Amino acid sequence: MYRINIFLIAVLAALASCAPARFVEPLKKGQQVITGNFGGPVAKIPGIGAIPIPFTAVGYGYGVTNKTTIFGNLHTTSLAFGIGQTDLGISQSIWKNDKMGVSAQGTMNIFVDFYTGANRFWPQLDANYYLKYGKHSKPVQLDAMCKIESKHYNFFYAGLSNWFDPYKTESQGRPNAQFWIPSVQLGHQWIRPKWSYQAELKMLAPNQSNQNIVVNYPSMLNNRGALGLYFGITYHLK
Repeated sequence: MYRINIFLIAVLAALASCAPARFVEPLKKGQQVITGNFGGPVAKIPGIGAIPIPFTAVGYGYGVTNKTTIFGNLHTTSLAFGIGQTDLGISQSIWKNDKMGVSAQGTMNIFVDFYTGANRFWPQLDANYYLKYGKHSKPVQLDAMCKIESKHYNFFYAGLSNWFDPYKTESQGRPNAQFWIPSVQLGHQWIRPKWSYQAELKMLAPNQSNQNIVVNYPSMLNNRGALGLYFGITYHLK
């Protein structure tokens, strides 16, 4: 079966992180969720047109405190090609009030090629500002004995994602000239009692050339970077 080895995955990862922003607003203390996301860099596919590369991942998040959330995700598309890809991280509230907030996310991206045993690790640091609107509360019956006030609201967010590549060489032994790979993100989340939803647009790696690589990436910056489009869904366990 055709598979992508870790070095081709690394080329895609080097262009940008293949996932939307994680927990822009940290969870409440004790809150647990299951997450899923779909999408990636928009690529021009012959005979089809420009579509997001269908990267997928499933994950889990837990609110350690009202300001701190830990999370982990398994990238299922990579897994189908024999690559173990995970991202493990923490989201921390920096400042917030009832209408807006600022948060930071630190993540370790881990890649392991199950066929060769090769592995790589990429740290990532994000910062996001979010603005809430449409907030209101309504009672939700969890069970016969427990009723809570659950809030419906939405928020826009904007942020900067920073992917760091500490390796001296890229695939085929080429020197690594891109230690820092930034991306700019704009997104929206719809928060509901049980199911929440996310849509995000990214300007991926605007400091990197998208010429002479395997995939044709359209961009708003001519020959630099790529557009990314992502969708996410969250199920609230608690």
